[in-house]
Amino acid sequence: MRIIPLIASFLIIGIAELGDKTQLLTLSLAAKYPMEKVIGGVASATAILMLIAVAFGEIIQKIIPMIFISILAAAFFIIYGLTLIAPIKKEGEKPSGSGVTPRSNDPFWIVFTSFFLAEIGDKTQLATFTMTAKYGAPVQIWLGATLGMLVINLFGIALGNILRNYIPERLINYLTGVCFIIFGAVIFLGVILRQL
Repeated sequence: MRIIPLIASFLIIGIAELGDKTQLLTLSLAAKYPMEKVIGGVASATAILMLIAVAFGEIIQKIIPMIFISILAAAFFIIYGLTLIAPIKKEGEKPSGSGVTPRSNDPFWIVFTSFFLAEIGDKTQLATFTMTAKYGAPVQIWLGATLGMLVINLFGIALGNILRNYIPERLINYLTGVCFIIFGAVIFLGVILRQL
């Protein structure tokens, strides 16, 4: 196994992800949902995203215009953020007690979808595609890029998991909802600015 492409992709993707919007998103998700669900969702989404970058690269952008992916991601973030801030109570639903209660049967899919939509077409995916073209070692690049993303996001997950023990559920819902709405608004703004 060629080690240079693996190390290079691990370092470059890890550094690129540091302080990125998806790391902040991961932190907010980990403050709301169980740590194992967040790790599983982030790890799965990262592995698939990096595989797409390695296998298809720019082909994806030619098949599905980036503007549609961006609008879908923005809408998802804003709608989900609004449901966290002002949750819709179903008839007969009792108010939740203490602790963080997921709004889905399996928060894994919320984490997976959120992370996937936030990261698709991001600089880390483009960097992964570029490194694959440069080194011609797709397996090593995929492994290094996936591990680099996961290691950096584990810091956000750990911090979010700590915060959930000290912050009330309602405040976590509000802060997470605000984060989602901000991410959605930033994506929409980016779409508008690219069209000008």
